[in-house]
Amino acid sequence: MKEYYIYKLKNVDLQERVKHFQPDFDFNIDFGYLIIHFIIQSMAYKIDKTYSDVYKPYIPLSSILLQSYNHDYRNHIRYLGENFPSIGNILERQNYREGRSYSYRLRPFYQNVQLEPYLITDRFLSRKLKSNSLKDVPIEIRKNCNFLVNCFDSELLTIDFQKALDLNSDELEEKGNLKKYFVNAFKILKIKNGEYHMSLNPLTDGRFHSNITGFPKQFRKFLKYNGEKLAEIDISTSVPTFLYYFLQNYKSNSSSHIKNIIKDKEYYNHYMLVKDSVSLDNIEIHSFGNKILNGLLYRDFQLKLQEFHALEDTYHDWQFNEYFFPQLSDANCSKTLRIRDLTLREAKSALLSMLNAKNGTFNLEEISFKDSFPTILKFVKSFKKGNHLNFSRLMLQMESYFMLNIIARRLSNKFKKKLPFFTLHDCIVVVESKIDVVYDFMEGTFETELGFIPVMKIKTWD
Repeated sequence: MKEYYIYKLKNVDLQERVKHFQPDFDFNIDFGYLIIHFIIQSMAYKIDKTYSDVYKPYIPLSSILLQSYNHDYRNHIRYLGENFPSIGNILERQNYREGRSYSYRLRPFYQNVQLEPYLITDRFLSRKLKSNSLKDVPIEIRKNCNFLVNCFDSELLTIDFQKALDLNSDELEEKGNLKKYFVNAFKILKIKNGEYHMSLNPLTDGRFHSNITGFPKQFRKFLKYNGEKLAEIDISTSVPTFLYYFLQNYKSNSSSHIKNIIKDKEYYNHYMLVKDSVSLDNIEIHSFGNKILNGLLYRDFQLKLQEFHALEDTYHDWQFNEYFFPQLSDANCSKTLRIRDLTLREAKSALLSMLNAKNGTFNLEEISFKDSFPTILKFVKSFKKGNHLNFSRLMLQMESYFMLNIIARRLSNKFKKKLPFFTLHDCIVVVESKIDVVYDFMEGTFETELGFIPVMKIKTWD
């Protein structure tokens, strides 16, 4: 039977407490730790990033839930809240009020204490916890991408539990972000216990969400599948890549892919209006695609954005100097542009933020993009009129359509479901030994379906 772990606080030792202050009932050590675990788990999603009030909220505990694990739950909670001589209590209680059950929080002595794993040895509790963690796969998953479900196998997908927890503790000591520490701790624990969640909403982003998609990058190196390291194939410049495909094909009626993506979407009528009203320059689209496929889009945008930042800075400085030092007018006019340092990562973030934000939110970014691609910017801004989410959802749904319905589905069919893999938005994650096979498959499939091969990168999770 697979083990089941929960978290306890490092400075809580219920065995010692029971030894010195014996309860007058049959106290279950595992259940006592489980009560504390439930409080910490709920707290993880409520606390702030600062230490000041992180433990202030009281956490309601469902009597129905607790009773399902132990009929004598009330005495267990009372014991944990008992103020014993010299050691005090562990829990503080907020009394019942209408519409809210009894709520609890950790006594200050136990606050800001790191977590450690605790193995549930009580067989009834272990079985109960495992059965409660087995959730039905949502109907949208069964309907659209059921082929991804079987890869989530707790016997095959494993994590180096202790090393992941050690790194999480190190990050807490370095950065002091308690909320992230708790949230990451429970993400690690869910993988360890084989508690998987999956979701998909075709009407919003269309993405497949799971433990893998939400797992922090720094802990991925601790994951293995059937004892083997994992690696990813990532589409570089994903949003611009699928935008390029869309711009190439949206006017024609020959792309069944675009029809499949757009149909039944709330922005369909708006899409048809933009399609009929905005004219795109084919040479401009070709230039846009060349920059993407040659890995130059973000670099060229970086240089262009730096120029406009410099122009903005110079303009304001020129006004200031012209007003206060008119005798230096000639020198002001010939002033050298002051280039603002802008990293490639910042440029990428700025471009994607501009594409997804409300029109006019990133004016300098719009001007910089317009300098190279005026009709493409006009198309994007027209698509975002009324509701800027229309465009971002379109791009996410395009990415999801090709990654889930084309690449992932065909990959599963080609290898008869014998090649395990995961999707991570615009990535395919597979065991390292199969990375080249999957890369070649993706290249050929994209060339057939998109008409070009996107720039893709391989990265091993180590």
